[in-house]
Amino acid sequence: MTVTESHFAYRIDRWDADGSIMEHVADIDELTVAKAIYEAACKQWPGANITLRQGARFIEDSRNARVT
Repeated sequence: MTVTESHFAYRIDRWDADGSIMEHVADIDELTVAKAIYEAACKQWPGANITLRQGARFIEDSRNARVT
């Protein structure tokens, strides 16, 4: 029997311009792996709004990294 975990420590999402999640990219338990996936997602979708969160806390947010 395979056990599927339904709660993970970290979550990576892509957001639309209106501030709604348009795609859930990944759920991860390890912060190091989550940061690597976040960086890969930012490279995969340059200019996209991508976040790495732990619950409601934003750890990384591509919207804050941009120069305006």
